[in-house]
Amino acid sequence: MSWIWHYALPFMAVLGSVVLFHEFGHYLVAKVLGITVEIFSVGFGPRIAGFTRGGTEYRIAWVPLGGYVKLKGETAEEGSAPADPGDLMGRPRWQRFLVFVMGAVFNLITALGLTAAIFMTGVQENAYLYEKPIVGEVDQDSPAKDADIRPGDQIVSFGGEPVSTWKDLQIRMMLSPRQTKDLELERDGRLVTTRLTIESNKSDIGIPGVYPATGVVVGGLQPGRPAEKAGLRKGDRIAAIDGVPMITLNRVLQTIQSSPGKPLRFSIERAGQTFDVTLVPVEEEGHGRIGIVPTPPSVTRSYPFFEALYQSVVSNVEQTKLVFITFRKLLTRELSLRAFSGPVDLYRFSGEAAQEGLIPFLQLIAFVSLQLGIINLFPIPPLDGGHLFTIVVEGIIRRELSARLKERVLQAGLILLLLFMGTIIFFDISKNSEAIKSLFR
Repeated sequence: MSWIWHYALPFMAVLGSVVLFHEFGHYLVAKVLGITVEIFSVGFGPRIAGFTRGGTEYRIAWVPLGGYVKLKGETAEEGSAPADPGDLMGRPRWQRFLVFVMGAVFNLITALGLTAAIFMTGVQENAYLYEKPIVGEVDQDSPAKDADIRPGDQIVSFGGEPVSTWKDLQIRMMLSPRQTKDLELERDGRLVTTRLTIESNKSDIGIPGVYPATGVVVGGLQPGRPAEKAGLRKGDRIAAIDGVPMITLNRVLQTIQSSPGKPLRFSIERAGQTFDVTLVPVEEEGHGRIGIVPTPPSVTRSYPFFEALYQSVVSNVEQTKLVFITFRKLLTRELSLRAFSGPVDLYRFSGEAAQEGLIPFLQLIAFVSLQLGIINLFPIPPLDGGHLFTIVVEGIIRRELSARLKERVLQAGLILLLLFMGTIIFFDISKNSEAIKSLFR
């Protein structure tokens, strides 16, 4: 039953909080404008308990995955001849616009606020991300080897666009699966040009095949696994395995995953001391696991209040740009729907983030809140953006669209959205099939 504490509860906390913040935005502006809020529910499904105050029923329901707000006169049929000034559809367009947009606005505020708080507290980031993309290791089974990329090469451009840090390069490679790109390398003081085909994983995310020489530390431990039982600690540096230096994260992962059931001698550095420990990876999904989260060395960035706000804006703007780049690549068929994460991925990410600590967990909530806010503004009914688009169109033509037309558009948008989400969930389940099966073993 440990999956309940380690995964189910964190998943409910992440999804529940971002949905609840979203609905609270609708609720708050409706109350301020005097629009009747019939129900404010924490959770979905049958009512557990509640009370009524100010014309609103506040309730707690059985399914703790967010909540919802029911406004009086939400639909065109209800609001076509409103007898009550509290009806939503009887209000001016600008008021309806505010009601529909405020859910997404609250998600964005949540993302900005949480990110700023994290920056004030101190956020850990991989140190190499802001370093020059100098190759430390080339995967011998990847197209990078065939492209004659060598350790020590500095990648100066990718696909004709300059790259100055590993962060820039990794984002571009991750969003270019199955594509062949021109690379410009700096090698021994001269420029070398080559072409690299980016492989993809089962999630249709690009796999670089080249890795920075960062060194590897234990970023987290899973309870009850071989690493924890052997006494490894968070922050330990993995210097070598079976005498082979571990200079890259990829080398550590490949060594462990390819050795299920085989004893491995780890050379560990801790507080200036080096010692050896033997671990036997257990087999899971055909790969060896020892229950660690290996990470490159990190640095902690913290800022005073106003600088933290500025860094939060910069960070969220960057993530917003990536959302639109991702959808553009989907439309141009450079990415597939396999690259998108659904509820199963979110379930897994929530559990992993919770086990890493409070800051990673809050970072995930901020990230999901931002994504929810952005996607809800897409002009597709029945998303909030679909309602906003309708209000803008009606404002331009200066008349209400017919209820029948709105209903047809809503039905078409709902079918499109269901097909989109159904496909994502299908791929989501297929990507995580082994993990799902393990829950029932």
